[in-house]
Amino acid sequence: MTMLKKYYGRVYKHHGQWKISVQHNGTRKTFYSSTPDEKGRKECAQKVVDWITSGAVPANKSRLTVDDVYSAFLRDKALETDDIYNIQNRYKNHIKPIIGTIKLEKLTVQDFKRVISTAYSQCNLSRKSLLNLRGDLSLFCGYLFDAGYRQDLSTARVKIPKSAKKSVKEILTAQDACLLFTCENTLFNNKVVKDYYIYAYRFQLLYGLRPGELMGLQWNDVDFENGTITIQRAINAKGKQTAGKNDFAYRVLPLSSHAIELLTAQNSEYRTDPKDPTERIFGDYTSLCYRKRWRIFCKYNGIHYVTPYELRHTFASFNKKSQTWVLDKVMGHAHDGISLSVYSHDTEGDMDDVPTMLDDNLIAQIERGLTHLK
Repeated sequence: MTMLKKYYGRVYKHHGQWKISVQHNGTRKTFYSSTPDEKGRKECAQKVVDWITSGAVPANKSRLTVDDVYSAFLRDKALETDDIYNIQNRYKNHIKPIIGTIKLEKLTVQDFKRVISTAYSQCNLSRKSLLNLRGDLSLFCGYLFDAGYRQDLSTARVKIPKSAKKSVKEILTAQDACLLFTCENTLFNNKVVKDYYIYAYRFQLLYGLRPGELMGLQWNDVDFENGTITIQRAINAKGKQTAGKNDFAYRVLPLSSHAIELLTAQNSEYRTDPKDPTERIFGDYTSLCYRKRWRIFCKYNGIHYVTPYELRHTFASFNKKSQTWVLDKVMGHAHDGISLSVYSHDTEGDMDDVPTMLDDNLIAQIERGLTHLK
């Protein structure tokens, strides 16, 4: 039985209009409809459904649990942004099991500390994951303050364990990259076939795009005449389209000759409707499907598996000799220098050119000094 049918059967006539009284989470409300016949009855029941699903919370604060209010917090958060998938998962897996049943008025900072310590000791979360978890709790404290529930809660004294491991990102080796650009087959339904995503894998490594940005590319983003491609949307893990991670996610990038080759091949082999400019370049799939196919491709071709997001780290590592502002622009980073400081890693042969570089730099300085002496 649907919720609408449930309350539809409880609507009754009262003084010539439809009426229903409902109690939900400790709050009782009455709804009316003066619309005649069954249409008004249905309208009255729909008002109840709208009230319940809109996140109504109890008026009696003493009955509120953390789960009551956190659920409302998540619903309000969903009105602000589509990107709450990770926030919902962190609540479900790490916050709700620890403090979900606690009455809101009895919630303390110590309970927040218990969330973090449990996630660390029992789930072995990395330092970054624990920071994200504490960030969620901080947002929740702000919500409690703004909604007038509690004004005394803060995460300022909630510390991250010093021994929490730092997440270690992996990158492809030069040999792995060579295999990526020379192999194209994979297993699909126990058959050896050309990988549908082969050009997507290569294009992502070529530009260091976020997986969601790669999945969001449409053919009208490509301007072959002027040699550019515009990054202006992303597809999140649930398949919903977003504007991207930050204000710098929108960017217009020049197409390299290799990028043009990849896009041309994708267009000729896999484009389904050349008349549809909004068709997604690498298919109407989610980043989760892309990740699964990439893993299978790596296993079949003997490539050390790194996550699709770590292809972004690989890009930064392969291009760390580029100017910092160039990397930041191509990767769409909001903070100067983050491409080199966070995303680039040591690669084989990094130090080979260092002796020559040191000599050249010293000689350049000496020659500059001689010029001034003259």
